[in-house]
Amino acid sequence: MSFGDISLRTERLELRLPSRGELVKLFRVAEEGIHPPESMPFAIAWTDELDLARFLDFHETQLRESRPEDWTLNFVTFREGRPIGSQTIGAEGFPEKRTVRTGSWLGAPWQRCGLGTEMRAAVLELAFRGLGAHAATSGYLDGNDASRRVSEKLGYRSVGTSTLSPRGEPLPHTDVRIDRADWRGYPVEISGLDPGDFGL
Repeated sequence: MSFGDISLRTERLELRLPSRGELVKLFRVAEEGIHPPESMPFAIAWTDELDLARFLDFHETQLRESRPEDWTLNFVTFREGRPIGSQTIGAEGFPEKRTVRTGSWLGAPWQRCGLGTEMRAAVLELAFRGLGAHAATSGYLDGNDASRRVSEKLGYRSVGTSTLSPRGEPLPHTDVRIDRADWRGYPVEISGLDPGDFGL
């Protein structure tokens, strides 16, 4: 498989799978801060105990264990050649279900300028135009207004609620979904994609 050949380019960003050295640089971005310490926007509170070895192992293991039917691609988002965050897209039983899920984070200096929307739009183009996905799902914890705004801008709709406890205290989580028919499209250059790697 050649998942590592995929590259997504938007007006301001490049998304691709990183080298180990680039993953180390991405870890430093996380160390410099993603969110205020009193808040936790993630389902798993991984930023509470940042550890380089664990960070590298997480990324490398998920890629190594990806298969055409079950895969997770943790793209690194680059701005002017510098890692600034991560945009994940993954699926289970993709050839049959044709549904993907997404998640993301950006270093604090690059937030609130539309880059979160741009990087999610890039993987939605990969899903819908590149892979023929039928739907994409995501979600956000109560209080994560940035993720909520991205979902709203791109046309997701709420499909239910659940409860997550990243720090032990239950928090409401909104589940959202966008169907291919509702996707308006986005200018993204997709390179290195082989649909056969995804069982298509």
